[in-house]
Order: sequence, then C-alpha cells, then structure tokens
Amino acid sequence: MLFCAGAAGAQMLWQGQVEQCRNSNQIEQYQCRLQMYMQQYPQSQLRDVYKLCFQDYWGLEHLLADSMGAVRYIEYELEHSDSSDWQRPLFCYPLPLNNYVRVDINYVRQGIIPMGTLVSAMLQSAQDETCDIGLWRQRWTSILQLLKQVDPQPQNYDEDLAEITALLESGRYASHHSRLFNATYRQHYRIVRRDVFERLLLPLVEKSINQQ
Repeated sequence: MLFCAGAAGAQMLWQGQVEQCRNSNQIEQYQCRLQMYMQQYPQSQLRDVYKLCFQDYWGLEHLLADSMGAVRYIEYELEHSDSSDWQRPLFCYPLPLNNYVRVDINYVRQGIIPMGTLVSAMLQSAQDETCDIGLWRQRWTSILQLLKQVDPQPQNYDEDLAEITALLESGRYASHHSRLFNATYRQHYRIVRRDVFERLLLPLVEKSINQQ
C-alpha cells in the first residue's frame, strides 16, 4: 500500500492517483509519482527532486551510530524553528518507489510519536554500507529522462543540474533542499524505511487520527 497519511481529518492524499500509478509498470510508476510530487510541490527546484530521488534510492545518508546525537538534533530543530512552521498539516510522505517515508517531526512535538520511537525507527532504517556513487549516477541519469515528461517542470533546472553534476563528479552525493522549497513548504522531517514506519510509527499516527 502506498500511503500518505495526513493526520488532520485522516486524509489519504492522492489515493486515486496512487492507484493509477500502481497499475503501471515500474518505470511508468516512478514517472507517475514524480508527476504527483511536482503537482503537490510545484515550487520545487531540481535540487529538491534530486534530494527526493536520492532519499528514495538510499534512505538515510549515513549510519546513525549516535542515538543521543539524533535526539539532540531533533530537539534543537523543534526548539529553534519558526513557530509558523508547525501550523501546517502533519504529513507522512512516501517516496516514489515506496521504500522510504518522510515523517514529519511535528508528530513528536505534538506527542503523537515519542522521540525515542522515532529515533529507534531511524536507527533501524539506516544503511550500514557506503552508497555506490556509480550506480546512483546511472539512476539519476535515467530519472532526468523521466523528468522531461513531467509537468510542471522543476524550477532552476539548468543551474541546479550543473551543481548536481559537479557534486557527483567530485564523488559526493548529499544535497540540501532549495531555499525556495524551505521558504514555501517549511517542512521538518526524518526518513524512515517503509516497513519500519508501518511497524513502529503508522499505528501511532492512525491511533491519533481515530481519537480526533
């Protein structure tokens, strides 16, 4: 099941579109879900699509060895973010291949997901090996071909593409969201593997929805 659980009102976002994507082959599914992403987040730049797809490919960018460090970083983000960031609807956003989920840390702030449970989910989701840059570059090249059929197109395409290409040629891969994306959507999330999310976090999200 590909889900996108928004807590307020128990919405299942784009359910019809998701079903339509599911009936396609894998390449068409990926393109369909990129299309859905751009319709939901039209202010995304190419670097935001790159980040989405890399998270989908690799999940967490490194092994989380320090659980207390992860806790401190989330606490800092919750404390120092603008109060308006927490006024938007809660979200759990599935990535295109549906292997990972972006989990809103506002669930922690609202007491729906305990901090320890989220960090445990992150630890269980982390990779224990190094990303294969060569394979990822091949996948990214294929994704760029699929993006040509997506409307709307990501913003700042040429400039971001040059920066991403230089990043990969240097042997690096991690990138940040664009300032435009951050200013428009003001999201604060962590990446959790889908099976871990369904086992540890989704029951807590559904319980909060049922209690509304």
